[in-house]
Amino acid sequence: MSETLVLRMPEAGRPATWLVMDAFGNRMGQPGSGTLAQAAIIADGRRVRVCVPGAQTLFLHADLPTRNSHKIHQGLPFALEDRLAEDIENLHFAVGAPDARGYPTVVVTRAHMQAWLDELTAAGVTAAELVVDVLALPVREHSLVMVADGDQVLVRFPDGSGIVADRTLAALLIQRQLAKLPESQHCTHALVYATDEPAQQETSALLAGLDLEIAYSHLGSGAIGLMGGGARAPQAINLLQGMFARRDGAAGYWPRWRVAAGLLAALVAILIVQQGVSEFRLRHESAAQQEQIASLFHRALPDVTRMVEPRVQMERRLSQLTGGNGSATGLLPMLAQVGAALQVQSGVQLQGFSFHGNVLQLQVQAGSMDALHSLQSALANNAALEVQLDSVSSAAGQTTGRLTLHGRNP
Repeated sequence: MSETLVLRMPEAGRPATWLVMDAFGNRMGQPGSGTLAQAAIIADGRRVRVCVPGAQTLFLHADLPTRNSHKIHQGLPFALEDRLAEDIENLHFAVGAPDARGYPTVVVTRAHMQAWLDELTAAGVTAAELVVDVLALPVREHSLVMVADGDQVLVRFPDGSGIVADRTLAALLIQRQLAKLPESQHCTHALVYATDEPAQQETSALLAGLDLEIAYSHLGSGAIGLMGGGARAPQAINLLQGMFARRDGAAGYWPRWRVAAGLLAALVAILIVQQGVSEFRLRHESAAQQEQIASLFHRALPDVTRMVEPRVQMERRLSQLTGGNGSATGLLPMLAQVGAALQVQSGVQLQGFSFHGNVLQLQVQAGSMDALHSLQSALANNAALEVQLDSVSSAAGQTTGRLTLHGRNP
């Protein structure tokens, strides 16, 4: 399953929001919003990563003298007990990979975990992962990432930690967290995301008095647009651990269905014997031919899950890839245009691409914005193509952008 639906749980009267990501971590289409039942329709056939409210969780580090996974999960509650106000019997602990400060741990009440899972199940959504929304924001070296999110702010720090706070308390909590950062991860910059200028000014005012170089970015697609890429980072701890871990396959249901499965197996055995040797041979040969056809089909079209008319489906895909009838909007003609443009723009490197629904998305890296615009202009010289520069980010002297190519309407 190559596509992932990143789904943010609804809270405080706000709807759920979601975004589809491809195998390269690039967004597919625009974010959506609505009920969880509507999200379940989009989730069909995709892996689902759910972002839960960070305001209901606590992020801590635990110092444990062991690498044994079983002992870590046993010792975590007692290692953190003195720092928690609630009885550890009522809490769920999810641990991530160890860092310089110990084992990063997300603490949440079992009641909240069960409520989230019950709400998802009722809507028909099966979550492969549960991650905290603020820990799904991207991590930037020596920079904090701040997102204006209604009456609260979400802040991610360069050491991977994060906080969710009301705006009235945010300044104090940010200052306290900055003081805890290791010297190697000292924060010198702030990247502020907001949906409009008033929200930007109000949010940036929280950073007044801190010695940080502030940059601003428009949050046109909402916080889910940032969580889409950050949710797959290693620091985004999956809460589905321990008693809430997913039970894939039939193992989790075997005890209750063991007797029924035994009776069914006996019945199937009797039916197979009754069919006779002749019918069995014919069915075996037919099944072998179907498997061979299916194998060839899925090797040729690995992203197509349903085989209806193999010949028609393969001919249609071949037409799409070659552009059919001299069109310039198939995958191969588009890649030819991209290759020619990249040869001219020596300062731009292709990092990855995806092709879906006759739309080609490129992930490129350049030394400057001018180089990105030059590549866009070179591609736009083809009258049959429309080229859009969807997003741009800069880090460590490099500029990363995403270009979307699709055919112009006749």
